[in-house]
Amino acid sequence: MERKSVTEKGLVALCQQLIVRGAYTHQTALQKDLEKIVGRISLATISRLLHQLGVTKIQNARGERIYAIDSLHQPRLTPQHPLAEMVIDIVNNESFVLIHTAPGYSQAIARLIDCQHADNILGIVAGNDNVWIAPKDCQSTAQLCHGLRDWLRVGSKN
Repeated sequence: MERKSVTEKGLVALCQQLIVRGAYTHQTALQKDLEKIVGRISLATISRLLHQLGVTKIQNARGERIYAIDSLHQPRLTPQHPLAEMVIDIVNNESFVLIHTAPGYSQAIARLIDCQHADNILGIVAGNDNVWIAPKDCQSTAQLCHGLRDWLRVGSKN
């Protein structure tokens, strides 16, 4: 499979999103998932991307050593950044919407959403870098997710 045209910045962002979403233990698993999206990609490129993102291995709750993005290597955020830029990704399943944010920004994002979209939301829980949103109607979860993506100007990451 030939590699599709993806900018360097886009490839880095895509790699970051996959690491945030997944529990990768090896570069080859990350390589396979990236290849599904962008086509052929070498392990050397994967290694370079991991280095650029400041990826380290941490131990998860199951005792597995997985890739994680070291917050010390994240871009330096300033008060001049629009709050929506702190949103990394927005995903959903049949029951809820999950927003991945830059570390420390989830409560501000949650408050903003709660004030603007209270009619569609049953509840919001914010941690350090995630916002969990329960819609009032589970049949409208995908619609809520798409609406939040549009409102926060977050492109589809899939």
